Amino acid sequence: MENISLYVPMNELPIARGMSVWAVSPEERDKHDQKFDTLSPTMGYISGEQARKFFLQSGLPASVLAEIWALADMNKDGKMDRLEFSIAMKLIKLKLQGTPLPSALPIIMKQPPVRAPSLKAPTSTMTSSPYGLAPLVPTATGLSPLVGSTSTMPLMPTVGATTLPNGTIGILQPIPTGALATACVLCCHCFCFSSTSSSPSVMSPMLSGPSDWAVPHASRLKYRQQFNSLDKQMTGYLTGQQVRGAMATTMLTQTQLASIWTLADVDKDGKLKAEEFILAMHLVDMAKIGQPLPLTLPNELVPPSQRLFFIVFFFLSLRSVTFEDKFKANLERGNAELEKRRHALQEAERREQERRAQKAREEQEKREREAREAEERRRIEEERRLERQRELERQKEEERQREIERKEAAQRELERQRKEEWERRRRGELQIKREQEQDDIIRLKAKKRSLEMELEAVGNKHRQISDRLRDIQNKKKHQKTELDLISQRKDARQQDINSLQKELEEFQRKLSHLTPEQRRLTEKLKNVALNNLPVSTMSALKVGVKEKNTSCIKLRDQLEALEKETAAKLAEMDRVTNLKTYILALYLYIASTCFTAHRRIKMEKERQWQEKLKRDEEERQRRLQEEREAKQREEEERERQSAALTSFKALYPFNARNHEELSFNAEDIIEVDETTEREEGWLYGSRQGKMGWFPESYVERVTQSDTANNTAAAAAPKLPLQSQLSNALDAAKAGGAKSAFTPTHSPNPAPSETHGQQVVSNMLAQALCSWTAKTDNHLNFNKDDVIQVLEQQENWWLGELNGAQGWFPKTYVTLLGEEDTTEVTGGAGYVALYTYESPEPGDLTFGEGDVILVAKKDGEWWNGSIGDRTGVFPSNYVKPKETSSMSGKKKPEIAQVIRAHSSTGPEQLHLEPNQLILVLGKNPSGWWLGELQARGKKRQKGWFPATNVKILGSNSGKSTPAPQAVCQVIAIYDYTAANQDEMSFSKGQLINVLDKNNPDWWKGEMNGITGLFPTNYVKLTTADCDPSQQWCADLNSLDTLSPQEKKRQGYIHELIQTEERYVEDLQIVLEVFYKPMSESGRLNDEEMAMIFVNWKELLTCNNKLLKALHVRKKTGGDNMPVQMIGDILAKELAHMQPYIRFCSCQFNGAAILQTRTDNEPDFKTFLKKIATDYRCKGMPLSSFLLKPMQRITRYPLHIKNILECTAEGHTDRGPLKEALERAEELCQQVNEGVREKENSDRLEWIQNHVQCDGAAEHLVFNSLTNCLGPRKLLHSGKMYKAKSSKELWAFLFNDFLLLTHAAKQFTSSGPDKLFSNRNNTQLKMYKPPVFLNEVLVKLPDPSSDEPIFHISHIDRVYILKTDNINERTAWVQKIKATSEEFIETEKKKREKAYQARSVKTTGIGRLLVTILEATELKAAKPSGKSNPYCEVTMGAQIFTSRTLNDTLNPKWNFNCQFHIKDLYQDVLCITIFERDQFSPDDFLGRTEVPVATIKKELENKGPVTRRLLLHEVPTGEVWVRLDLQLFNSK
Repeated sequence: MENISLYVPMNELPIARGMSVWAVSPEERDKHDQKFDTLSPTMGYISGEQARKFFLQSGLPASVLAEIWALADMNKDGKMDRLEFSIAMKLIKLKLQGTPLPSALPIIMKQPPVRAPSLKAPTSTMTSSPYGLAPLVPTATGLSPLVGSTSTMPLMPTVGATTLPNGTIGILQPIPTGALATACVLCCHCFCFSSTSSSPSVMSPMLSGPSDWAVPHASRLKYRQQFNSLDKQMTGYLTGQQVRGAMATTMLTQTQLASIWTLADVDKDGKLKAEEFILAMHLVDMAKIGQPLPLTLPNELVPPSQRLFFIVFFFLSLRSVTFEDKFKANLERGNAELEKRRHALQEAERREQERRAQKAREEQEKREREAREAEERRRIEEERRLERQRELERQKEEERQREIERKEAAQRELERQRKEEWERRRRGELQIKREQEQDDIIRLKAKKRSLEMELEAVGNKHRQISDRLRDIQNKKKHQKTELDLISQRKDARQQDINSLQKELEEFQRKLSHLTPEQRRLTEKLKNVALNNLPVSTMSALKVGVKEKNTSCIKLRDQLEALEKETAAKLAEMDRVTNLKTYILALYLYIASTCFTAHRRIKMEKERQWQEKLKRDEEERQRRLQEEREAKQREEEERERQSAALTSFKALYPFNARNHEELSFNAEDIIEVDETTEREEGWLYGSRQGKMGWFPESYVERVTQSDTANNTAAAAAPKLPLQSQLSNALDAAKAGGAKSAFTPTHSPNPAPSETHGQQVVSNMLAQALCSWTAKTDNHLNFNKDDVIQVLEQQENWWLGELNGAQGWFPKTYVTLLGEEDTTEVTGGAGYVALYTYESPEPGDLTFGEGDVILVAKKDGEWWNGSIGDRTGVFPSNYVKPKETSSMSGKKKPEIAQVIRAHSSTGPEQLHLEPNQLILVLGKNPSGWWLGELQARGKKRQKGWFPATNVKILGSNSGKSTPAPQAVCQVIAIYDYTAANQDEMSFSKGQLINVLDKNNPDWWKGEMNGITGLFPTNYVKLTTADCDPSQQWCADLNSLDTLSPQEKKRQGYIHELIQTEERYVEDLQIVLEVFYKPMSESGRLNDEEMAMIFVNWKELLTCNNKLLKALHVRKKTGGDNMPVQMIGDILAKELAHMQPYIRFCSCQFNGAAILQTRTDNEPDFKTFLKKIATDYRCKGMPLSSFLLKPMQRITRYPLHIKNILECTAEGHTDRGPLKEALERAEELCQQVNEGVREKENSDRLEWIQNHVQCDGAAEHLVFNSLTNCLGPRKLLHSGKMYKAKSSKELWAFLFNDFLLLTHAAKQFTSSGPDKLFSNRNNTQLKMYKPPVFLNEVLVKLPDPSSDEPIFHISHIDRVYILKTDNINERTAWVQKIKATSEEFIETEKKKREKAYQARSVKTTGIGRLLVTILEATELKAAKPSGKSNPYCEVTMGAQIFTSRTLNDTLNPKWNFNCQFHIKDLYQDVLCITIFERDQFSPDDFLGRTEVPVATIKKELENKGPVTRRLLLHEVPTGEVWVRLDLQLFNSK
């Protein structure tokens, strides 16, 4: 017994723990209850409005109070009881102290506070034990303490205020040692007391049986079974690892489990015996139902077997134990144990006696208890389930908050990185800009010095020129005066000459009258002489004759005088005429330059006209070829189809969307079998060998009269379709063919069959498309296969391919030689100019100098062979092989025109005598085909009568010798020949020029090929490209210039020349087109304005530029170098803004012109008539309307050429750079204007064709966005839903993405066709618009070949699919770029407002503003509601409230603070807006309050609330609280 010790060190006792920060102390609870009572609760609750007004007094923001309300209102009923109110007050206090609010309400706050029992001044009787024990001995025993009461022991743990998770923890208080000693003696004495002693003893409850244990009997049985199941090795105790596994399922915190372990391990051996385990599980049940855990184990919970140990342990730990005390304790414990066993036996005997008596009652109580326990378990389980649910919700909420915080942190980090990157980039840009500006300053200083020197030189030259100009002006005035005098004298002399001529005519007339009179008198005299008249009569007659002679002499004298005077006048007139000739020569000399410029302008226009004619001719030839092929195939199809087929004519073009549909164009003829089963509204037909479905509404039935007319118009008689098909069917049946379309050989063919059958040999046909055999006797082939034709029938041919023979439809092939393919008989030898290598398997590779045998020429790619290798190769890599003898070639026939012939159609030649014609073909009818060999003109081919020409023999001298090269040029662009007399070439190839008579089309030779080519596609080689020859006629002055300066002057001259031609074209449009169209009245003023826009303004701009260029050129002298031209270009290009408007509206004008031309034949004829003016050179109005756009794009090219040839340091280099910048800027502005106009037109189209029924507000596409400026359509196109393949039409704007679907199916080959005015398709909104600042685009797998991508928008994900990968890439890139731009714009806007608010200022005070609410606002929606928000500003300081939806009386409670800088200048402005998604926010009113007025009204009154009326709107007012705080001036 001496070795037994109950000594326990003091440091192993429980230590007092600090109070939890969330626990509500009883004192706080009392205060909270007092506040709660002051709020006049109803039925134990206060309303939310009462709590809001009370909580707002704390000064916390409304958002923080809302979070506190959400945490404190545990049952979410919108009211508060005393506990909830106390929790809210505790949270407000913690928030004001800086403690962050919890994400979920701590469990300790849900429990009522437990007051901490404390030990009062201890006495020897221990009447107030901290553990609630009964006195160990009666107070009357009068035992004195063993130790003096003056000494004290260390602090002993007892119940205090510090809380555990489910209860409170005691604090340490001193206990007098006298009391402890007394307690120890009494404890030892009590061990010997009898259980029947009448004295009250503390041991009586502890030594009592298990019936006094507070653990329910059912729990003891239950947990005893659990203990036995865990104690598999029957050791009688459980280790900590075994107990932790059992308690892990209790859902309690680690702190609670640690406290339970401390309480349950009574003997502190680190193990739990059976009773200790039952106690631990009982404490777990207490914690689950919310009961607080005690700090120390109460007496009623101490296991009966441990109570003696517990008491001895407790009291022995209160004092220092000696060896004698230990011995006595051990002895007493042994005695106590014996007494305990005796009492236990007596108790067992008594229990056995009582057990039988109480068995029935206990069974009944057991059943009732089990029922109550079952009910309690159900209740506890339900509460546990609700608690778990609330815990899960709390965890979810915490997870969501953490996710939001993580995202916000990531966003802040991203914004910080972007800001740092922007600042770093900005610093770099500013540094570069600073360096550039320093360089510019140095350059400008040097330029200033050079300009000052040039200015001085220019001033001297200006004075000289001014003097010369005055002299010339004086001479001009003098000569003008002389010319006026000469003109006056000339007029006077002319009048004299006219009067003299009149007098001469009068005398001649009189003379003519007198001559017959003289003749009569002479006859009369003769008769008188014969009749011997009297002498008197004779004398009278002689006198009369004499008088007449005298009169005649006078008249002759007068006539001579008149003739002399006339001769003098004529001499004077000759002198005047000579003077006029001199003046005329002077004028002709002046006009020579203008004539030269005009001729060059005409040459340029002629070239452009030729290009236009060439393009028109190409288009016409292409259309004719397509029409011929279409007609041929249509005819063949009509012959092949049965009589039951019906012809339909296409009204509109239709594009097939899949392989089962048939594509066609307008006016095409389609054969339809109406007996075929079909869907409503669809037909099945064939065209050009292709079959498929098409909509019935796109075609119309061809009438019988149209069919008859088409048949009658055929050149050769053909069998009716019915008879042909019948013959084919009969032949198929006779031969036993499997198909009705299979032609066969009949043993005795009918005449009709023999008529359509032809046996051919050595005929080759090339497949136009693939053909699959339908029966055994058909022939399979692929596209471009060459088939040998053995026999021809009406619609089916027999052919051989790769040793296999069979029938095939002739519409699937074309005979070689019918198109542009040339079959070379016997092959022709060509020599390779360059080495050609190609990875393609069908190409023929060769080296330089190899001889190639050409078998076929097909466009630019020929077919040839070298030895046993064959293949295709480019024709420009070879040249004809030179031969020594020309006997193998047929000499061309040359005919000379002997009689003129006027053409009656475009297919005939207009002949003039002595013209030469190359005869290409002869017709027995007397008409020949030839090519007109007129010099200086484009070669023409056509028919002419053979009787008007004669064939020239070999000795006629008319054969043209081999031409010699005039010069050599190099191609600067690729060119493809459009006519047979032209030649094709690639960029960089050298061409020998043979003829340069035509300024627009030269004749040249390249690699043995001769033909015409446009001059603007080539440039002279180094030896011939000196542009200075075009502007300087003085070769001596030319030699003084450097080669670079020569090229520079040539480019300047080219700029001036092209500008002259362009201005002339502008003037031609006004004179030839504008004036007649305006006077004719065919177009109204609005249409004229849309077609010509501001044409006169363009003419004014370019006239000003041209005059400035002419003045600059004349200042330096004719044919002299131009030193400066950049300043003129920079100055005048800055005033070319009218081009922006013209180019933007040009497409609409061209569309109106095209529409009127297509729909009104009279208007088309009128335009053709006025375009016949010789100045137009055959070009229509549409070509002239394109010239401004073409000209504005040529300016940067001209200036670049001049700048490249301008040396560094040249005075014109700086102005030229400035002019180039302005020219490029002008082009960009023009392009932007065109794009804006196109964008506006497309937005209007979307507005008219998209039904926006599901939008939250009225959506106007062609308007301003909310914060990105004008709305722009960035991309559009077709896409599909990935799962259902539903067709969608997407439109990407700069602020949102719109997905629509067609109300009626339609096809579109591109955006231009989609936005056509003829497209009347209606689209419906598929989903609400997706705003790009809330969107995320990602690819499911970038390496996947599926064109699928995802668009995530808030809580919705769109999985879309495009036609191909390229379209998907374009969509993803554009959406990402637009989204980033949108987000960046909003970020900059927020940063700007934040920076304005965060600027540190040393103001004189501050103004605290609270926007409480607004009332009776103006309704901005059709529903009579608004989405208002408030913007409060003072200078640059801006604050914005949140947006409240669907209300006219918003309650914001929005706080803001402004720094006052000037008391009499600062003004508080409050503006209310309606938040719009698709357009700028609507204005709902504003009001202003000067700070001086606020100071006057708030003088010594503190914060006040004011009602302010909103201005500029019919209704509305706002309530604000103002608090002005001025700083004390020092």
